[in-house]
Amino acid sequence: MSNQDLNGSGSKGNLNSSNSFFNNTSSTTGATEIDAKKLSRLLYSYKWMIVCVIIATVAAMYFYVNSVIPIYQGEGTMIISQNENSYASTGSDMNSMLTSSFGIGRGRTIANELAILRSRNFAEVIADKILESPIQPDGRLHPLLWRTYPEDASMVGRDVLASRVQGRLTTAPVEDELQSDMILITFNSPSSHEAATVTNMVLDSYTQFSSDQNREQVRSAISYLNQEMATVQETLNEKEEKLRDFMNREKLVELDSQTHELITAISNIENERQAASVQEVAARSAIKSYQEELNNIKPGFAQKYAEGLSTKLNRYQFSLAELETERMLMIQRNPSLENNPELEPSLQRLNKQITELKAEITELAGDFIENGDNALSFLGSPDGDMIARVTEISQQLLVHELDAQQYAAQIEVLDQRLEEYQSTFDDLPDNMIEFARLTRDVEVNEQLYLNISGQSSELAVWEQTQSSPGRVVDYSEVPDIPVEPKTQLLLIWSFVIGCMLSFGLVYIREMTSTRINSIEKLMQKKYTILSVIPDITINKAKLFGKKRLIEAGDHFISSDLITVLDPMSYASEAYRRLLSNIMFSQTDKSYKSILVTSANKAEGKSSMIANLAAVYAETGKSVALVDCDFRQSTQYKLWGLPASPGSADVLSEKISLERVIQPTVVDNIHVISTGKAPGNPAEMVQSRNMKEMIDKLKGIYDVVLIDSPPFGFITDAAPLMQYIDGVVLVTRFNQSKEPELEQCLGNLRNVNANIIGTVMTSFNHKKAAGYNLETSHFKNAFENYNRYNGKEVKKKKVRKY
Repeated sequence: MSNQDLNGSGSKGNLNSSNSFFNNTSSTTGATEIDAKKLSRLLYSYKWMIVCVIIATVAAMYFYVNSVIPIYQGEGTMIISQNENSYASTGSDMNSMLTSSFGIGRGRTIANELAILRSRNFAEVIADKILESPIQPDGRLHPLLWRTYPEDASMVGRDVLASRVQGRLTTAPVEDELQSDMILITFNSPSSHEAATVTNMVLDSYTQFSSDQNREQVRSAISYLNQEMATVQETLNEKEEKLRDFMNREKLVELDSQTHELITAISNIENERQAASVQEVAARSAIKSYQEELNNIKPGFAQKYAEGLSTKLNRYQFSLAELETERMLMIQRNPSLENNPELEPSLQRLNKQITELKAEITELAGDFIENGDNALSFLGSPDGDMIARVTEISQQLLVHELDAQQYAAQIEVLDQRLEEYQSTFDDLPDNMIEFARLTRDVEVNEQLYLNISGQSSELAVWEQTQSSPGRVVDYSEVPDIPVEPKTQLLLIWSFVIGCMLSFGLVYIREMTSTRINSIEKLMQKKYTILSVIPDITINKAKLFGKKRLIEAGDHFISSDLITVLDPMSYASEAYRRLLSNIMFSQTDKSYKSILVTSANKAEGKSSMIANLAAVYAETGKSVALVDCDFRQSTQYKLWGLPASPGSADVLSEKISLERVIQPTVVDNIHVISTGKAPGNPAEMVQSRNMKEMIDKLKGIYDVVLIDSPPFGFITDAAPLMQYIDGVVLVTRFNQSKEPELEQCLGNLRNVNANIIGTVMTSFNHKKAAGYNLETSHFKNAFENYNRYNGKEVKKKKVRKY
């Protein structure tokens, strides 16, 4: 006999037309939609576990956020006016020196002012103000002053307080479409009053702090100028005294015109040299600052620009310095030419040459800047802001380098002219030379004294005009809602985490579960699913309450015999479908004897075979229901019959077969119970008398149904497999386990059992994990069946199964 013949058509895993809704073919909706429905159905089957996990996660987060000390944030805004260098831009050499040395009039930027707000010095100012007023507007001590808030109320010192202020204070430019100079100042605190108070304190203190800093710079510069002015005045007095003594001694009143002109020229050249020297110092100072910034970005980058200046450019600058010096001396000899250069052709020629040289220098500098921009690729950074900053710094560095070289060339030319004039000056008579030198010293010191005095007076006036660049736009209000913890956001996240966690638990449980909790899992065993019997627990409760035995005629039968007690129910119809599928599973073969078994106990095989006997009887066939489960006999309880005598008595030859056959409440159904339990059930089943009994019953009845022990772990029924025509394997929904079912199927195959198919009992579509039409089919089938039979389905009052 082939395996196909042994296993029947069910071995192919196909279903007959009467049960085609179990076919695992794709519907017109497509695979993606079916998967989505399957997933939603799976989640729905675990709905209470998912709900509990989500509620637990949200509750845990709720208790957490309520246990955390809330943090409030005060917010205020201020506009900071940006400007360029408002002091050195006047062009004064002394102004440039004061700017580079003391920072007088240095331009303000938002970045610089933000650095001031974040500085330690400013934090100490705020700390002092808090120490002056330690009580908040609500009458409590500032939490900043507590050593450990809120447990320890001892106060901290000034340094710790300043560190706390500096750590909690944040400042940032406000980005808006108008690109305003507004900055946002925030301060975080566990006290809403402190958050607002400290924020407003910062806004108010910055104005005075910034003004004081600016004026302190000015005062330092004025102090320096006053010291220098006192030194120059002392030198001037000394020089004037020497000149007066010399004039009295030599009886000289004034210098002759030629000597006076020579001294004036030397004095002007020295003044020009001093001015050029100051400008060179300022340029070198700026160069050093830019070089340090460039080297911080890319070491050695500043040297590349310094080495890039060509000798041709240096030569042009030296020539320019000579021409400008010659023009200066020409104008000095004839001051009227300064406003009327057309009166002197040689001056016009000098101006033209100077203009041409400046154009050449500008062109060379432009070429170098362009080449420098192209060379920026060696930075190797995608940061556009950094490259833009490097470009700006490198251009400024080049401009100052050109200025420094120009001033150095000018100084060199002036030194040469001074040397020429000095040689002429040395040819004068000794007394005239001395007189000229003394006169020149007096004039130089007078001019220097006047410059320093004027600068000091100018700074004194400029000091009074200094004000803070900041202007408060909005003060902070006392916040009502804390910024930390973000309760709503955390609760939303806890809900999301709860969903993910519960879905993960569902996935793990589903992946590790071995229970047959869907029809799909049973279909994977590749045996025909003869029928799916719905769970009748709710139906029994509606019909019989808590009664387990129902009176039927002269017997009290089990409420599990639904086909007898409620033949119009959908469960009864499922048993009829089982009968149809058995009868037509193989049209060329008739099943005269059928054995029903299961992989484990309590899977519903006994009640299933009893109901199958009832639907067989409905067709007019005579049925013999033989209970061969000698270990745990059940059929006599289901039908309300005596336990003895039974088949054990027949097999032991104590009594005849006719005496153990018991009629039931259903015509055409006779039950043979087990009788008194034998000592060795396996030996009794294997006896020759068992085969003779079954053959005799097959001759008397149309159908012989045998209730056997679970074949998954008890082998008592193995000998019966050779006596009967087919085997039906019963599984219980959400209770039977795949490993046990696989073992039972293997055992049946080992004894060459003819497996007709499988039956699933106690199916609950609401708890089914799979999709594959079981949900919609059983729900719709139930409603359609009752509607067809004239019963109204009330969704809220009638529970479906």
